[in-house]
Amino acid sequence: MNKNIVFNNKTDIVSLEVAEYITTLGLGYTPIFIDDDIDLTSENDVKNFLEPYKDELAGVILANPAMIYGGIEDTTNEMWNNARDNFAAAMINLTQIVGKILSRNKNGGSIIYLNSIHADKPIGNGFLYTMGCAAVQMLCKEAAVIYGSKGVGCYNIMRGIVEGEEAYFTSEYSPVHHNPELRFPKERIPSANSLNELCVLLLSGGAYILNGADLQADEGFRLYYGKSSLDG
Repeated sequence: MNKNIVFNNKTDIVSLEVAEYITTLGLGYTPIFIDDDIDLTSENDVKNFLEPYKDELAGVILANPAMIYGGIEDTTNEMWNNARDNFAAAMINLTQIVGKILSRNKNGGSIIYLNSIHADKPIGNGFLYTMGCAAVQMLCKEAAVIYGSKGVGCYNIMRGIVEGEEAYFTSEYSPVHHNPELRFPKERIPSANSLNELCVLLLSGGAYILNGADLQADEGFRLYYGKSSLDG
């Protein structure tokens, strides 16, 4: 049986890696990327796009948009509204539509949020982005409560940076993202395909026990507090 897996963000390098990986497994997964011209805040646009795929929809992988800059002091009302519409409003609309589709499907399915550790970790000049990440974190919990009893698993992956994203979170307020490879226990940035296996697990029925969970997949980045003098 074919299993459609819908992705919302074809510019996200982790999503691209996961999509390529799931096609190699022989499990019948078919990745579907939502077209660029679809308004993700429009119920009709999203429903019409998903119509051909809904009967065999097994899950969605919803990645955050690219870094949205704007600190507290320089954020305008227009910037706030744009970030709200392009981030939280889009995620809520996608969750509502997909949640209803998967709830009606015999085998349920999975809603996976490729979110960020910055849902609860400040960036400084990324206030708008962190607010969006926090909204998605709570959205996952609410969705898990609403759709969990209907066979839909909702999972919040709080990912750190991967190769290719080194410059995303640099901030004048904090040096934590400067030379980031030094902040990982293995002293190397995780590869763009580092979340492949985790996403496949969450697409399977065996992950139901993790419904609503925040999965901190940052390879220990937030454990960093400075190198010991004993390291020489």
